[in-house]
Amino acid sequence: MSERLILYFLSGLCGICSCCADTWIQPPIETAKGYPVPQPDTAVVLPQAHGAHPDYAIEWWYWVGHLQAVKGDETFGFQSTVFRLAGDPTVARGAVEGGEEAFGTEQLYMSHAALSELNVQRYRHVERRQRAGWQARAAMGKLDLFAPPIRAQERADGATFDMDFKLPDAARVELTMTALKPIVSFGERGLSRKGADPAAVSLYWTYTRLRVEGRITREGKVTEVAGIAWQDHEISSSQLGSDLEGWDWTAIQLDDGTEVKAYRLRQSDGGSDPWSAVYWIDAAAQVRGVYADQFQWQEEDYWVSPETGLRYPTSVRIEARDPADGQIRIYRLRPLLDGQEFIGSRPENPYWEGACEVLDTAGQSIGRAYLELAGYGGGLASQLD
Repeated sequence: MSERLILYFLSGLCGICSCCADTWIQPPIETAKGYPVPQPDTAVVLPQAHGAHPDYAIEWWYWVGHLQAVKGDETFGFQSTVFRLAGDPTVARGAVEGGEEAFGTEQLYMSHAALSELNVQRYRHVERRQRAGWQARAAMGKLDLFAPPIRAQERADGATFDMDFKLPDAARVELTMTALKPIVSFGERGLSRKGADPAAVSLYWTYTRLRVEGRITREGKVTEVAGIAWQDHEISSSQLGSDLEGWDWTAIQLDDGTEVKAYRLRQSDGGSDPWSAVYWIDAAAQVRGVYADQFQWQEEDYWVSPETGLRYPTSVRIEARDPADGQIRIYRLRPLLDGQEFIGSRPENPYWEGACEVLDTAGQSIGRAYLELAGYGGGLASQLD
């Protein structure tokens, strides 16, 4: 990568959000189980940041986006997530050979992929689990993932990514994504906090807007598509505080070129954790944000799953005070397809993840979003610790 390109992408890390909750909480060096805990002021070095960090207990690579057929009026949403889950930390630590995880370690992978066909109101999804080695692998030092049905690699320029996945009924999604903004980091001193537990922090690195080109194959028919996407990479060893049931999270891409990330960490008593947050990413990839005392997440309508019986708040209103000018910003999210519930191999913990439209207070469309509603089938904290 050229020096100019390196400077361009690292420029997004300058001026990272300065909002903070009441008190800085210093994370411990390790969790009680012996996994390392992300530390403040960790430098984001590319392309190494894109690769695997196998010492940590939990890591995931995540893409969502909105696609339009190049010919015709079909529209789609897609989700692609690879989770890496470490086993015993005494085995996971140092179990790396030649830049990749060694075969036979206790690294496990779980892949979630989904396609929302919005014109016909159809949702397809698939989950796979596999062990590191022949079944799945993730390189260190760069993005090179093989976790069927998902594959992802970065190109030599460090700003373009190829990702594809297969779905049931011989469907396949193949996409090339090019970052339109520099990578950004979230949270005070580069740590995204998920509750008051000192260890509940993560390294959270994101490309908030990528140009997408590719194709979708269904029943032997190929549809060329284009659109926009969002790409996350999160690394942690204790993802949620013990008093949290789950989260409501959204990635919003506004038509004016701004992105908004907002999430509510749901407490067991129904309240919102003080570390819930809203972030804005402007056209220059500068991040600003507020915590829970400066925004409201209001549920406006619900969808009840006919398969699990769970009730999800799929229509929401987010009202937040923008620190840039002190004005209240309001975003109303409406699902483009009700039935976007991901039911994996653990039926006690499905979640809703779907394509949404973003409206202003007058009901006018101002952008697109993906909304994730997790933990409605039971508390997630114990599963992510």
